[in-house]
Amino acid sequence: MYKDGHHIIHNRMEWSLRPEAKLIRDTPSLIVRMDRSDHDEIHRYCPPVPLLGYHALIRTLQTFEQGETPLKTMDNLMYSIEIASKHPKAHEIEKQLANLAIWAIDLQRPFIAGVLQNERK
Repeated sequence: MYKDGHHIIHNRMEWSLRPEAKLIRDTPSLIVRMDRSDHDEIHRYCPPVPLLGYHALIRTLQTFEQGETPLKTMDNLMYSIEIASKHPKAHEIEKQLANLAIWAIDLQRPFIAGVLQNERK
């Protein structure tokens, strides 16, 4: 059966604008293979991840590491975004945007966990 590749970091158009953002979006363990119905459900209930500003992207990439699983990689990315948002030069708007990005990633957790659980069966 054909499986879609769900990019946890979506919207493609936004996250492809900057090479730094594309590096994050194209991280292999942030692309999860799933049935079309599961893919549609994630997009029905989970908003796109807002694109971080240039400086936040650079700071995020400095600490981000791919994990062994999609869920671990999601945790690593959320942590890196949080660290980037605490930079002394980060504006309050950047901090709030980082919080929204973390929230949007975290909202996908139960869907991704369910897909991975079904895959093991």
